[in-house]
Amino acid sequence: MSFPTETLYRTATEGSVTSLYCGKLTNGKVTWSRDVNGQRVDILTTHNGETTKHIADPDRRYSSGANLVLSIFRVSQSDAGRYYCSGATVELTVTSGGGVSVVETVLMFGGVGVAALMFLLATVAAGRVILHQAWLTGWAAGKETVQLSPSE
Repeated sequence: MSFPTETLYRTATEGSVTSLYCGKLTNGKVTWSRDVNGQRVDILTTHNGETTKHIADPDRRYSSGANLVLSIFRVSQSDAGRYYCSGATVELTVTSGGGVSVVETVLMFGGVGVAALMFLLATVAAGRVILHQAWLTGWAAGKETVQLSPSE
């Protein structure tokens, strides 16, 4: 049986999750495969919500569900290339994150948080010193004023 095929294009960012759709197919049996070193290698087959993997996938990066979508977790540059299913060919392009990872984000905001906390503590400490000096000066000036004013 021959299926009409179409070529779809998908771009994903390194480290993200991407979903490859098998054209307009939404039910039936689909085997996802890809080109690896010039040979087509089956990744998984999905049918009625059941998934059978044809490759070793210890990190559980590939999955599918009842909608026949191939999900790739933690996308890497090595995932770029041509994928096949019964209803389509999907060209996956992987772009470098260019952004920051979750760990980098936590460290960055953690560093900003520490800097903000240090600024706040320094401001409070300086404010207390200034307030204390003003209080002492104000108290002494107030005492002199009371002593200089005529008593009634």
